[in-house]
Amino acid sequence: MSARADQPKVVEPVPIPSPLPWQAAQWQRLGAQWVAGRCPHALLISGQTGLGKRRFAEAFAALLLCDQPRHGLACGECRGCQLRIAGSHPDFTLVVPEKEQGPLKVEQIRALGEFVGRTSGREGARVVMLAPAEAMNINAANALLKNLEEPSGSVIFLLITDHPAGLLPTIRSRCQTIAFPVPPQQSALRWMRESGIESEDADSALNLAGGAPLLAVQLMEPESREARQQFLADLSALTRGDENPVTLAGKWENPGEGADLNLLLQFWQSWLALMLKSRSTDQAAEASIMALLQRMPGTGAESLRPAFAFYDHLLKARALLSGNSNPNKRLLLEELLIRWAALFR
Repeated sequence: MSARADQPKVVEPVPIPSPLPWQAAQWQRLGAQWVAGRCPHALLISGQTGLGKRRFAEAFAALLLCDQPRHGLACGECRGCQLRIAGSHPDFTLVVPEKEQGPLKVEQIRALGEFVGRTSGREGARVVMLAPAEAMNINAANALLKNLEEPSGSVIFLLITDHPAGLLPTIRSRCQTIAFPVPPQQSALRWMRESGIESEDADSALNLAGGAPLLAVQLMEPESREARQQFLADLSALTRGDENPVTLAGKWENPGEGADLNLLLQFWQSWLALMLKSRSTDQAAEASIMALLQRMPGTGAESLRPAFAFYDHLLKARALLSGNSNPNKRLLLEELLIRWAALFR
């Protein structure tokens, strides 16, 4: 039976942006500053990937643009909220790279001048959200610095970053930092369960994600699982001499759907950490990790020195990828793979 033409249409309510459970302390402090009229003109929202920094910033932006907040959150119903939900609020602008994982260009930052210079369209706060902040090159960063040095009274900058060290010290010094540490493991697992993530792999995904719950959920997707399983298989083949570092570098410099190169290096770090832990404590790990460990020459703590040195190389490579130096991914990965193969000779 078809529905009657005059039957009222059911409209699903739009979720009200809110912080995540492990962000409660930061939210309360920032909310108190806002209520007291002491909110800084620039906030640097930092922490590792997968902790919900973007969600926190969106919730705070919604609160700033709301005409009648309720219980410390945006109401979701007023004119300000309606404009924000429709993506047409005159006092909000979002600055992101034009291409995924691309840079924030100086032209994009300079274009903020018109937004920052005009008066509020609704006589309230004006909000600039910029992510990821570390994607700015030196010219873009200097252009932003001019806005931060001479702030307009009603403009609030929300800079989101996974890697605050990749920003100019002069930018960091002009922002109030809101840092998000990794939540306790049990709290993260509880949130995953409450979000409908019921899987025996949740614990291992959380460990692989460095304790970041949102990244752990992403890692449980089939594409991500397939990418890291194949990457680990290729790393294992390289230790046996069945693969070539140059060939693998060409294969993995742009991993495609399921992971990016920085994330692959994070997996690599996690696997190496498990190997180091297992050899140091005689604690067994999963079969694929133990198979790698058995091929690594030597025994005891002294044999781990090259592995620790390689771990440092992984950290430096990730820092380069996260910064604004735009390294040659093929050469960077090729060097890592050559060093990795040398560990097993």
